[in-house]
Amino acid sequence: MRWIALMSAALLLVCVSCDDEPTDPSGSAVETAPVVAPSAEVATSPTTEPLLDPGAGPGVLVWVHDREPPDLHVDDPANATDLAAWIQEGLVEGLFGVDSKLAYYPELLAGEPQVTKQDSGAVVIAYQLRDNLAWSDGTALTAADVAYTNRVILEGCEVESDGSIIDSTNDGCEYLMSSRIGYELITDFEVTSPTTFTVTFAAFFAGWRGLYPHVMAEHAFGVDAYTVNQNLRLWATGSATLPSSGPLLFQGWERGHHIDLARNDHYHGSVSPEALNRGPAVVEGVRIVFVGDLEARMELLRQGKAHLIMASLDPTLASLTQAEGFVVASRPGGVFEHVGLNLLNAHLAKPQVREAIAYAIDKAEIVSQIYQPILGSSLPEPGLGNTYWVTTQAAYEDHQAGFAGHNVAAAETALISAGYAQGPDGVWAHPEAGRLSLRAGTTAGNKLREAELDLVRLQLARAGIEVVITSFPGGLFFDQGPFSPSALEASATGGTSGDPNLWDMALFSWATGPWPGGVTGIYAKGSDSNPYGFDNPEFDAAAAECETVVADEERALCYNDLDTFVTTLDHGDNGLFMIPLTQRPRYFGYFSGLLASVGVAPDLAQGGPLVNVADYELTS
Repeated sequence: MRWIALMSAALLLVCVSCDDEPTDPSGSAVETAPVVAPSAEVATSPTTEPLLDPGAGPGVLVWVHDREPPDLHVDDPANATDLAAWIQEGLVEGLFGVDSKLAYYPELLAGEPQVTKQDSGAVVIAYQLRDNLAWSDGTALTAADVAYTNRVILEGCEVESDGSIIDSTNDGCEYLMSSRIGYELITDFEVTSPTTFTVTFAAFFAGWRGLYPHVMAEHAFGVDAYTVNQNLRLWATGSATLPSSGPLLFQGWERGHHIDLARNDHYHGSVSPEALNRGPAVVEGVRIVFVGDLEARMELLRQGKAHLIMASLDPTLASLTQAEGFVVASRPGGVFEHVGLNLLNAHLAKPQVREAIAYAIDKAEIVSQIYQPILGSSLPEPGLGNTYWVTTQAAYEDHQAGFAGHNVAAAETALISAGYAQGPDGVWAHPEAGRLSLRAGTTAGNKLREAELDLVRLQLARAGIEVVITSFPGGLFFDQGPFSPSALEASATGGTSGDPNLWDMALFSWATGPWPGGVTGIYAKGSDSNPYGFDNPEFDAAAAECETVVADEERALCYNDLDTFVTTLDHGDNGLFMIPLTQRPRYFGYFSGLLASVGVAPDLAQGGPLVNVADYELTS
């Protein structure tokens, strides 16, 4: 499977075929299993593996999950599971948390920091921690812990003058992160009191709130980055469990079966705007049981042996959605599906053709036919019309609202204006570019995307645009198409080198987070994340300007303007190559007869079902 890393800060997720796995907090994507979509029938086949007895004690919340993480080091690029990130969300807190609207809120902080831009261009941010913060072992959580976390992240290996590592046994002595975007701008970190500290950046970094998403304990996590890497994998140092600052404690791991988390009775309390219970959890703890077979997980829920599920979308989940007493609590997340267009294609190079495609695609029909059978009314019916902001965020604007519905007449007008005529078989043709037939691909074997793309094909066919689906298993379509070296070279050079003809249309995911600035990398000329052939110096200049705007409201407006470069033709004929379809959440649900109350589960890496674990209450 092909994953493309985008320059980003914490919480930016980027991928060409991502489903439900997050990235490490630096933003680099990791491999995931395919999401599947609803089919015409609900699967009723028996489970393919025997049901496991979760074996949890009374008062323990049981969560069934499909894949066991290799370790609990979230920042390790080799850790390819969402579960590790979601577990850590229950164990340690950061300077900022993220709610289900993809908005930051001060978590360990007493309030919003003070940001001061100096005449030199440097930026000083003054932070203040909440009072009475503590680790689960009773040690105070102070600004020294944040300084320690900063040191661990930035710590490098000692090297000889030629750059070689002095002690080869220390290979791997850097803290494991895929990217230190933002951190590399830090020029000074000063602790001014047990609860206050300042961080100086060489220049303003718009994603600064995403830094330090997890603060580590100086007294317990390890003397250096190498040791921290080892300790985080098993959440232990020697025989001692690492302390927590979150609502849960790591308790134990039975490989191949479950991970146990216990309630942190010394928890200093949540300040999440979505938390109802601000103190320690009501449940005694959480047992996460690993069950690979979806039917087996569903049966454990039906039998009352498990309390909740958070999973990739799958047609068989429709039977849970329709079951009496089952509640789908999914919320739109930061991942969004889109149709991407290759501007180097002879037809797609014409802006009127891209307009016709946008008019022909009916996002509301995609939501209703592909997503609603599984998710009910979890997603906004109009779909998505922005790539920088998503519908849950306050700054969201639908920049493609003018294309809403299946407007065949408008598509016809656009094609005629470009010199196309409709042939006897109903397909449009151009005197020079020929028949309007486009190849489209996605992740073959991924039922959700296959269903989405087939519906897009039908929608375009109704408008006289022929689409031939040329998908390959897994991520092979992307490796051989949009993100192949030849296609990326063509995109970077405007087709003067490389091969611009390897793909026409692609359906896949990108994702954003509370800081949307990293999305800019998708559209940057020459970026390995830009297969579209988009090259606009005006966009590049505007994007660079956006990242220098300190005021959040002004920067949000700037990001919205950047989006119109790629989702509309407002800034030139090379726009409108991105057609976002809808957000695509994970499936999160439970039987109301088993849970008296449930916590909100923000659907992104810095989220999951354990963030607000204090709000869960069993009925018995």
